[in-house]
Amino acid sequence: MPFRDGPYAMSHVTQEVVYGRILQVHTADGQTGLGEVVFSPMLSVDERAQLIADESLYLSSLVGKDIDGLMQLAEELCGRGRSWSGIAFGLETAGYDLLGKAGGLPVSNVLGGRLGEGVDDYFSISESSIEKIRKRLAIAGSERKVIQLKLGIGSPEEDIQQVSAVLSEMTESQMLLADANGGWSVGKACEVISCFNDPRVVWEEACPGYGENVEVARRTGQPVMADQCVKEAGLAKQAVDDQLMSSLCIKPAFLGGLTVARDVRDYCVSGGMKMRIDGPWCGDIATAAILHLAVGAPPGLLIAGCDLREPLMRKLELKGVIRFDGCRIGPPSGPGLGITLTDNVMGDPDAIYSIR
Repeated sequence: MPFRDGPYAMSHVTQEVVYGRILQVHTADGQTGLGEVVFSPMLSVDERAQLIADESLYLSSLVGKDIDGLMQLAEELCGRGRSWSGIAFGLETAGYDLLGKAGGLPVSNVLGGRLGEGVDDYFSISESSIEKIRKRLAIAGSERKVIQLKLGIGSPEEDIQQVSAVLSEMTESQMLLADANGGWSVGKACEVISCFNDPRVVWEEACPGYGENVEVARRTGQPVMADQCVKEAGLAKQAVDDQLMSSLCIKPAFLGGLTVARDVRDYCVSGGMKMRIDGPWCGDIATAAILHLAVGAPPGLLIAGCDLREPLMRKLELKGVIRFDGCRIGPPSGPGLGITLTDNVMGDPDAIYSIR
């Protein structure tokens, strides 16, 4: 899926399109579990092609097995490294969809229950000029509680100007996630952050490493959110225990699935750590799965979720997101993920693995 308004720029990568794969897992009793493989934008063309070519090796092994076998395979693939995390997430999502349908429960209940009807939908801005940033802010609207601004692409002076421009347009009740995507050094991060003392700003992923972000938080005394510098559950739990980060972003597609992400979510709750639950840009199935996890977080600790389909041009509307008043969103209702594909809506499959 291409981005609607042209390439989406971050400090570490510029995306022109989002690549994914849809899985349909059928059971002998007629149920279908849906999953969406979410590839990291950092993967090269050759790496992504090899992962797709390897599908026959592991998908064919699922034929004749039960849901436990599906979940075990997802766990095994997650252990192969970060490039496999999005595949493990897709497989496990299909497993949770089947578990929910078998019990007549939404996936949010299978993941521990729902604590809110919906979550705040943050709005992400990645633009090169102040004029374009202001246009995007106008689309977001004053009701939007959380705005994210991508930084670290230009010079520190440009970053400072962009943050200043956004803050001047925001209301006092809005929050700004100033996201450098790990694009700053410690010194550069401190240089930019020292120009502001505004309680509305949270500095997201200032530097590439967890230790560097901790150092920025220590030097500046400002709230810093950890995102992809927390690459696995153990480091996420360390961030909660350290209590040096102000908040943590949980991305199930990068952590390797809903199970490990739920574990991190619940650990954040036990430690009183604020969190944001979202992922990379993706389609309806992955977005719905992540929202099922997000609605299980205590509202007082959840900063926001996200409609991860928002900037993308989609040919199909699978109704993976329900919208509420006040720029709030949630997963669809019904058993499992709450998404049902009509016959052949996705077109012909690339491959079928079956005992027949």
